[in-house]
Amino acid sequence: MTDETTPTTDGATVTEDAETDAESAAEARRRRTIIRLLVGFGIGIPVLIELATFVGLVEQSLLGDGSDGDGNGGSGTGGDATRTPGDGDGDAGDEVGVGDELLPETTQRETLSVASFRAGDDSWVLTLAAGVENTASEPYTIGFGPVTTTNGRQVEGTNRAATVAAGETGQVTGTWQLSPGSRPAAVELRTATGDAEPTAHEVALARIPVEGR
Repeated sequence: MTDETTPTTDGATVTEDAETDAESAAEARRRRTIIRLLVGFGIGIPVLIELATFVGLVEQSLLGDGSDGDGNGGSGTGGDATRTPGDGDGDAGDEVGVGDELLPETTQRETLSVASFRAGDDSWVLTLAAGVENTASEPYTIGFGPVTTTNGRQVEGTNRAATVAAGETGQVTGTWQLSPGSRPAAVELRTATGDAEPTAHEVALARIPVEGR
Protein backbone atom coordinates (compact mmCIF):
# COMPACT_ATOMS: atom_id res chain seq x y z
CA MET A 1 0.00 0.00 0.00
CA THR A 2 1.47 3.35 -1.02
CA ASP A 3 1.14 6.44 1.23
CA GLU A 4 0.07 9.62 -0.58
CA THR A 5 1.19 13.07 0.72
CA THR A 6 -1.33 15.88 0.35
CA PRO A 7 0.40 19.24 -0.28
CA THR A 8 -0.53 21.96 2.12
CA THR A 9 -1.05 25.70 1.36
CA ASP A 10 -0.65 27.03 4.90
CA GLY A 11 2.66 28.80 4.14
CA ALA A 12 1.25 30.64 1.12
CA THR A 13 -1.83 31.67 3.05
CA VAL A 14 0.22 33.12 5.89
CA THR A 15 2.34 35.13 3.42
CA GLU A 16 -0.71 36.56 1.67
CA ASP A 17 -2.29 37.52 5.00
CA ALA A 18 0.92 39.31 6.05
CA GLU A 19 1.04 41.26 2.79
CA THR A 20 -2.62 42.23 3.18
CA ASP A 21 -2.04 43.41 6.75
CA ALA A 22 0.97 45.47 5.65
CA GLU A 23 -1.03 47.12 2.85
CA SER A 24 -3.88 47.90 5.27
CA ALA A 25 -1.48 49.47 7.75
CA ALA A 26 0.13 51.57 5.01
CA GLU A 27 -3.29 52.71 3.79
CA ALA A 28 -4.30 53.61 7.34
CA ARG A 29 -1.12 55.65 7.81
CA ARG A 30 -1.71 57.44 4.49
CA ARG A 31 -5.25 58.34 5.47
CA ARG A 32 -4.11 59.63 8.87
CA THR A 33 -1.48 61.78 7.16
CA ILE A 34 -4.06 63.23 4.76
CA ILE A 35 -6.46 63.95 7.64
CA ARG A 36 -3.71 65.73 9.59
CA LEU A 37 -2.80 67.84 6.58
CA LEU A 38 -6.42 68.79 6.00
CA VAL A 39 -6.87 69.73 9.65
CA GLY A 40 -3.65 71.76 9.54
CA PHE A 41 -4.78 73.65 6.44
CA GLY A 42 -8.22 74.22 7.93
CA ILE A 43 -6.70 75.83 11.03
CA GLY A 44 -3.73 77.55 9.42
CA ILE A 45 -5.45 79.38 6.54
CA PRO A 46 -7.91 81.36 8.75
CA VAL A 47 -5.04 82.22 11.09
CA LEU A 48 -2.96 83.55 8.18
CA ILE A 49 -5.91 85.60 6.90
CA GLU A 50 -6.50 87.12 10.35
CA LEU A 51 -2.78 87.87 10.70
CA ALA A 52 -2.64 89.58 7.28
CA THR A 53 -5.71 91.67 8.15
CA PHE A 54 -4.21 92.68 11.49
CA VAL A 55 -0.90 93.71 9.88
CA GLY A 56 -2.77 95.77 7.28
CA LEU A 57 -4.76 97.59 9.95
CA VAL A 58 -1.61 98.35 11.93
CA GLU A 59 0.15 99.73 8.82
CA GLN A 60 -2.85 101.89 7.93
CA SER A 61 -3.08 103.21 11.49
CA LEU A 62 0.63 104.05 11.72
CA LEU A 63 1.30 105.28 8.19
CA GLY A 64 -2.09 106.58 7.03
CA ASP A 65 -3.22 106.48 3.39
CA GLY A 66 -1.55 109.76 2.30
CA SER A 67 -4.70 111.21 0.71
CA ASP A 68 -7.00 114.16 1.40
CA GLY A 69 -10.76 114.37 1.69
CA ASP A 70 -11.18 114.25 -2.10
CA GLY A 71 -9.02 111.16 -2.45
CA ASN A 72 -6.14 113.20 -3.91
CA GLY A 73 -2.65 112.76 -2.50
CA GLY A 74 0.43 114.91 -2.93
CA SER A 75 0.35 118.64 -3.50
CA GLY A 76 -1.76 121.01 -5.56
CA THR A 77 -0.61 123.39 -8.28
CA GLY A 78 2.05 125.93 -7.41
CA GLY A 79 3.49 123.58 -4.76
CA ASP A 80 0.77 124.30 -2.20
CA ALA A 81 0.14 121.48 0.25
CA THR A 82 -3.04 119.48 -0.29
CA ARG A 83 -5.82 120.53 2.07
CA THR A 84 -8.71 118.72 3.62
CA PRO A 85 -12.06 120.51 4.04
CA GLY A 86 -11.72 123.14 6.72
CA ASP A 87 -7.94 122.67 6.84
CA GLY A 88 -6.86 126.31 6.86
CA ASP A 89 -3.81 127.58 8.70
CA GLY A 90 -5.43 126.98 12.08
CA ASP A 91 -6.52 123.96 14.06
CA ALA A 92 -9.69 121.97 13.34
CA GLY A 93 -11.41 124.02 16.07
CA ASP A 94 -10.85 127.19 13.98
CA GLU A 95 -13.09 126.00 11.14
CA VAL A 96 -15.97 128.42 10.55
CA GLY A 97 -19.55 127.46 9.80
CA VAL A 98 -22.85 129.31 9.58
CA GLY A 99 -23.39 131.36 12.74
CA ASP A 100 -19.68 131.59 13.56
CA GLU A 101 -17.61 134.75 13.63
CA LEU A 102 -15.20 134.92 10.72
CA LEU A 103 -12.58 137.18 12.31
CA PRO A 104 -12.81 137.03 16.11
CA GLU A 105 -9.52 138.95 16.40
CA THR A 106 -11.06 142.17 14.98
CA THR A 107 -13.08 144.76 16.87
CA GLN A 108 -15.91 144.45 14.37
CA ARG A 109 -18.17 141.41 14.16
CA GLU A 110 -18.28 139.49 10.88
CA THR A 111 -20.68 136.55 11.20
CA LEU A 112 -21.09 133.93 8.46
CA SER A 113 -24.81 133.89 7.64
CA VAL A 114 -24.95 131.89 4.39
CA ALA A 115 -22.83 128.96 3.18
CA SER A 116 -24.34 127.31 0.11
CA PHE A 117 -22.64 124.81 -2.18
CA ARG A 118 -24.69 123.66 -5.16
CA ALA A 119 -23.60 121.09 -7.77
CA GLY A 120 -24.17 121.87 -11.44
CA ASP A 121 -23.35 120.20 -14.72
CA ASP A 122 -20.37 122.43 -15.57
CA SER A 123 -19.41 123.83 -12.16
CA TRP A 124 -20.19 123.68 -8.46
CA VAL A 125 -21.23 127.09 -7.17
CA LEU A 126 -20.20 128.26 -3.71
CA THR A 127 -22.06 131.21 -2.17
CA LEU A 128 -21.02 132.87 1.10
CA ALA A 129 -22.56 135.82 2.91
CA ALA A 130 -21.61 137.50 6.16
CA GLY A 131 -23.35 140.02 8.34
CA VAL A 132 -21.08 142.85 9.49
CA GLU A 133 -21.49 144.97 12.63
CA ASN A 134 -19.08 147.90 12.80
CA THR A 135 -18.57 148.70 16.46
CA ALA A 136 -15.50 150.85 15.77
CA SER A 137 -15.38 154.61 15.37
CA GLU A 138 -14.26 154.56 11.71
CA PRO A 139 -15.76 153.12 8.50
CA TYR A 140 -15.00 149.45 7.99
CA THR A 141 -14.46 147.94 4.53
CA ILE A 142 -14.66 144.19 4.05
CA GLY A 143 -14.75 141.88 1.05
CA PHE A 144 -14.23 138.26 0.10
CA GLY A 145 -11.13 137.21 -1.84
CA PRO A 146 -10.28 133.92 -3.52
CA VAL A 147 -11.35 130.51 -2.23
CA THR A 148 -8.73 127.81 -1.70
CA THR A 149 -9.90 124.31 -2.59
CA THR A 150 -8.97 121.07 -0.87
CA ASN A 151 -6.30 120.38 -3.49
CA GLY A 152 -4.61 123.76 -2.92
CA ARG A 153 -5.96 125.66 -5.95
CA GLN A 154 -7.13 129.26 -5.58
CA VAL A 155 -10.31 130.30 -7.35
CA GLU A 156 -11.30 133.94 -7.78
CA GLY A 157 -14.98 134.71 -7.43
CA THR A 158 -17.55 137.40 -8.08
CA ASN A 159 -17.24 139.56 -4.98
CA ARG A 160 -17.93 143.17 -4.09
CA ALA A 161 -16.47 144.79 -1.00
CA ALA A 162 -18.85 146.60 1.36
CA THR A 163 -18.07 149.65 3.47
CA VAL A 164 -19.98 149.84 6.75
CA ALA A 165 -20.16 153.16 8.59
CA ALA A 166 -19.23 153.38 12.26
CA GLY A 167 -22.01 152.02 14.47
CA GLU A 168 -23.89 150.54 11.47
CA THR A 169 -24.47 147.06 10.11
CA GLY A 170 -24.14 145.65 6.61
CA GLN A 171 -23.64 142.51 4.57
CA VAL A 172 -20.98 141.20 2.23
CA THR A 173 -21.43 138.34 -0.24
CA GLY A 174 -19.29 136.27 -2.59
CA THR A 175 -19.82 133.64 -5.28
CA TRP A 176 -17.28 131.21 -6.72
CA GLN A 177 -17.51 128.60 -9.48
CA LEU A 178 -15.45 125.52 -8.65
CA SER A 179 -14.66 122.55 -10.83
CA PRO A 180 -17.07 119.63 -10.31
CA GLY A 181 -15.80 117.50 -7.45
CA SER A 182 -13.75 120.31 -5.88
CA ARG A 183 -14.49 121.40 -2.33
CA PRO A 184 -13.72 124.67 -0.55
CA ALA A 185 -11.21 124.54 2.29
CA ALA A 186 -10.66 128.24 3.08
CA VAL A 187 -11.65 131.71 1.97
CA GLU A 188 -9.72 134.98 2.05
CA LEU A 189 -11.23 138.06 3.70
CA ARG A 190 -9.84 141.53 3.01
CA THR A 191 -10.53 144.19 5.62
CA ALA A 192 -9.58 147.83 6.15
CA THR A 193 -10.47 150.37 8.82
CA GLY A 194 -10.74 154.00 7.72
CA ASP A 195 -8.13 154.84 5.08
CA ALA A 196 -5.76 152.01 6.01
CA GLU A 197 -4.50 149.52 3.45
CA PRO A 198 -6.51 146.28 3.27
CA THR A 199 -5.33 143.31 5.30
CA ALA A 200 -5.82 139.76 4.03
CA HIS A 201 -7.05 137.05 6.40
CA GLU A 202 -7.40 133.37 5.49
CA VAL A 203 -10.37 131.72 7.18
CA ALA A 204 -10.74 127.93 7.34
CA LEU A 205 -14.20 126.74 6.36
CA ALA A 206 -16.11 123.90 7.94
CA ARG A 207 -17.35 121.24 5.54
CA ILE A 208 -20.30 122.53 3.49
CA PRO A 209 -22.78 119.90 2.24
CA VAL A 210 -23.22 119.70 -1.54
CA GLU A 211 -26.77 120.38 -2.73
CA GLY A 212 -28.36 119.05 -5.91
CA ARG A 213 -26.26 115.91 -6.21
